Amino acid sequence: GEHTYHPVRISDFNDKNRSGTVQIGANSYQIHSETWFGQIRVEGTCNGARFTAQVERGAANKPLVIRVIHNGTQLEVMVLLPHVAKLHALMPFKAPPDMSRYVLSPMPGLLVDVAVVPGQKVQAGERVAVIEAMKMENVLFAAADGVVGKVLANKGESLTVDQPIVEFA
Repeated sequence: GEHTYHPVRISDFNDKNRSGTVQIGANSYQIHSETWFGQIRVEGTCNGARFTAQVERGAANKPLVIRVIHNGTQLEVMVLLPHVAKLHALMPFKAPPDMSRYVLSPMPGLLVDVAVVPGQKVQAGERVAVIEAMKMENVLFAAADGVVGKVLANKGESLTVDQPIVEFA
């Protein structure tokens, strides 16, 4: 969906003891990290309660995003200066295209097998293609029942991340 904006203020930041106060609206959180800022796995306390989270930069297509994963919940955040956030709020939201009809390459690699042909009925869990990456074969399965519309990549082709391999009708 669209973006939700939450003004955040960070104060009393001390990089030597890795602590600071984060204020979100009327709520204040005293954060202390036991790991150095910039590490992917972050452990510490929030208002005295222990936490562990995974914090990482966004993908190449979302360079401003910071992804935070905690207790199975994933949140993508952007940290912007107040005047930049006001300008960002004016940007129109562009919904991502619906790629649910496609089998996409999950990683760069070599397409070593396409196990389906156009018009073939496929059941969920059925083998669709095999990609070789880092000397390991990765089998791609159909996520749902359907009929193959087009095969978009050929055996022996080098694939990029998220490249469509098969389109369902």
